[in-house]
Amino acid sequence: MPEPDNGHVDDGLQPERTLLAWRRTILAMVVCSCFFLRWVPHHRWLAVVPAVLCLLAAGAAWLRLRRRYQRHVVGLRAETIASGVAVNLMLAVCVTALCVVELAAILAW
Repeated sequence: MPEPDNGHVDDGLQPERTLLAWRRTILAMVVCSCFFLRWVPHHRWLAVVPAVLCLLAAGAAWLRLRRRYQRHVVGLRAETIASGVAVNLMLAVCVTALCVVELAAILAW
């Protein structure tokens, strides 16, 4: 993804650090979905559900990543950064749903 214009002065490069952290989170979710797919022979469709949930959450986070970065750059210029909780809440709900599905798969096995 090409980086948006970083016309901000920030010695710590906070928006870039946040961008990299989100990219690592998204990569971890994609890897996690691959691990879930390895369970298909044992748990059949119960292994596909968390894999798809992981990929959907990673895709949604990836789509919001650019807009969030732009908002942080604009916020640094204006010296106010609004805290967005939608993506964080979505990931928390996704992780909770993954835990429930996997516990159901383990207990049903």
